[in-house]
Amino acid sequence: MEQQLDLTKLNENDKKELNQVLTSEAQKSNIQQTVHHLNEVCWEKCITSKISSGSLDKSETACAQNCVDRWMDTSLAVLSKLDAMRGGPGH
Repeated sequence: MEQQLDLTKLNENDKKELNQVLTSEAQKSNIQQTVHHLNEVCWEKCITSKISSGSLDKSETACAQNCVDRWMDTSLAVLSKLDAMRGGPGH
C-alpha cells in the first residue's frame, strides 16, 4: 500500500525543492513528447523504403535532416517571437 505525502508538513525549502523536481520532470516529459512527435512527422514524410539494408538511402537521409532542421528553425523562430512579445532580453 502506497503512502501519500502530506504536503502541509513540508517546510518552505522542501516545498521549493519538490516544486523544482516536479517542474524538471514535466520539462523532461515535454521534451520526450516533442522528440517523439518530430520522429513520427519526419518518418512519415521522409522514409519511403522498407529499410532492408539497415540504413536509409541518400534521399531519405537528406529529407530527414531537412525535416529536423526546419523543425528546429521554426521552433527557434517561435521562441524568439514569444520572447520579443514578453519584452525579453535584446528586444
